[in-house]
Amino acid sequence: MNIRWNIVLSVMALALLAWFYSLNQKEDDLSALIKRHDSPEYTGKNMQTTVFSPTGKKQYFAKSQSVEHYSHNGHTDFIMPEVYLFDIEQSSNESWKLSANKATLTKDHKLYLEGNVVAQSLSDKSHLQRIETENAVVNLKTQDIQSNYMVKINGQNFHSTGLKLTGNLQQQIASLKEQVNTYYEIKK
Repeated sequence: MNIRWNIVLSVMALALLAWFYSLNQKEDDLSALIKRHDSPEYTGKNMQTTVFSPTGKKQYFAKSQSVEHYSHNGHTDFIMPEVYLFDIEQSSNESWKLSANKATLTKDHKLYLEGNVVAQSLSDKSHLQRIETENAVVNLKTQDIQSNYMVKINGQNFHSTGLKLTGNLQQQIASLKEQVNTYYEIKK
């Protein structure tokens, strides 16, 4: 009977040691499950979206390899975005294609493009055909464009380079403020 009591007491001692050990274990870190303030609200791969004006006209169509939306500041970050702007008067006609390595869209509909920025006209009749720079800001509602970097502009019968671009894609207006070089092609 002495052996039985030793076995029962040993099992009870082991059970108490296991229980004590489990109480002292660090619990799973639940903070990893809680969304951090600076983490994106949602992320996506190969996303496409169409944005309409309050009157129901298409404003722009955007697609991107990667998208992250941050609700705390309202910014949306894009990797390899392509944005198609629509004619403001006729929402059925795409007028410009914007592309870059990265972009950030803010609450006020400003698109901050970074790295290999290209604005390409989708109309053969457009006076401005192509704008290239490293960084630019485009207001997606008004289609105003700005850049403080070196800009190359190709249009019908001209080519310009310079700094500090301001313009409007819809109205096909572009002004360079500094270090401007323009070459005109005269057709006979």
